[in-house]
Amino acid sequence: MSKKYNPFHAFLCCVLAVPTCVYMFDGIYAKDAGTALAAGVLLGLAHLVVRPVLRLLSAPIGCLTLGLFGFVLDVGLLYGCAYLVPDFAIVNVWHAVLSAILVNATCLIAAGRR
Repeated sequence: MSKKYNPFHAFLCCVLAVPTCVYMFDGIYAKDAGTALAAGVLLGLAHLVVRPVLRLLSAPIGCLTLGLFGFVLDVGLLYGCAYLVPDFAIVNVWHAVLSAILVNATCLIAAGRR
């Protein structure tokens, strides 16, 4: 039986996944825990508001790439958070890809998002 999608759980997954990524990966830097949480809140809001619009607009590309373009959008959202939150940085694209995979996996398991 599949879980029903809960946007609040997806938001919390994003908020908690960013500090986890800062702790796990050495290529993602945050000055302190508050900075990592601020980036997580911004990413959570972006996942609730911006991501669905971008996925709708990029649906033809998503069909051609069998859905893998969604990871490109998630990496772009992470870089957007790094741009907007001071003292939060992502060193290279591979750490952003690993973080996007972790965020999507937690949202899939906890929030039931596909």
